[in-house]
Amino acid sequence: MKYDYSDIKYYNDLDFRRFLPELVQEPLMYRIVKYYHPAYDDNQAREFLQQFTSVDDFQKGFIIHLMEKIIHDSVTDLTYDGVENIDPSKKYLFITNHRNIVMDVSTLNYVLYKEQKEKFQSTAIAIGNNLLKIPWVMHLARMNKSFLVERDLIPQQLLLSSKRLSQYIRDIITSKSDSIWLANREGRTKDGNDFSQAGLIKMLNMSGESTFADNFSELHIIPVAISYEKDPCDLMKINELAAIENGIKYVKSPMEDFNSMIAGLTGSKGRMHYQFGKELSRDVLLKINEHSPVNQKVRNLCNYLDKFIFANYRLYESNYIAADILNNESCFSHLYKKEQYVEFIIDMEEKLKSTEGDDAQNRIIYLKMMANPVKNYYSVVDSDYKFNF
Repeated sequence: MKYDYSDIKYYNDLDFRRFLPELVQEPLMYRIVKYYHPAYDDNQAREFLQQFTSVDDFQKGFIIHLMEKIIHDSVTDLTYDGVENIDPSKKYLFITNHRNIVMDVSTLNYVLYKEQKEKFQSTAIAIGNNLLKIPWVMHLARMNKSFLVERDLIPQQLLLSSKRLSQYIRDIITSKSDSIWLANREGRTKDGNDFSQAGLIKMLNMSGESTFADNFSELHIIPVAISYEKDPCDLMKINELAAIENGIKYVKSPMEDFNSMIAGLTGSKGRMHYQFGKELSRDVLLKINEHSPVNQKVRNLCNYLDKFIFANYRLYESNYIAADILNNESCFSHLYKKEQYVEFIIDMEEKLKSTEGDDAQNRIIYLKMMANPVKNYYSVVDSDYKFNF
């Protein structure tokens, strides 16, 4: 079936030139430019934006350097491994855990840019249309190769939308147009459990016309584990998780997603690490999925992605401290210093002053957010290890 992608596709150069004038009229865009060029006034910011004529020009002349400054200002140390698994001449589907609306993929692109330089071509980005309700933000996202994932649809609409999205992703990869970044779940992980959602794998399989292994091998999937020492959106996540625990329907404020995007970009993240895996070859896919019904194949692939992410999530001192507190023991104390433990407690209690509701409940939620990656890591590397949470 041939689909019309016009309302979800990322912008090409013609679209870019068509919508740039709208972006140039947005005062908040001047603030973004002036973050990168502090000496600019509004007129200079406008002229700076008007110089770009293509998506590639815009990304390499502005967005990559903007990200470089954001990383410099908000990340203590950015490390990465496994980039040797990436062939710049091939197109991949990068599937990662999802912690930060914009930072996850923006930093991935920055890492690829640092490694590939003149061979660099940015990835296309899957993003929920619920995050792009502000027109200029939507244009900016699509100018940066973001394509839209439709949310809040009735079941019949959801099925048709998923089939179209699946075909769009497959068309991009198989035509060797671009690589794609895709989160392993709908919405960010809020509780520290980076489990992949079966619905994602089912959606990707909808456009396949061959066996399960062949359908996924032609997508050239590379799993990526993303680790953050600190979460700049942790307070918002605590409030949401507490409401859910208490059986209260959590309703986002009109600007909450936008504010989360800004906080996620500019807030302190401490150390960050990207671990790139190897491409899931047809042989690997056959091995993890042979002799299984389709639903089990989907679950097996999710488990494969989860095991990679859990085992390669870089654990920091704060993760081990939180696990020890919840376990009411000190088995990880050799992995952190006493001063770091004290600093963690002080920082946590200061954060809790800004949360809503019961402090004791919020404290447990925060500790689990930090400790669950430890629990998940040991579920893969040492399943005999017992946790009390």
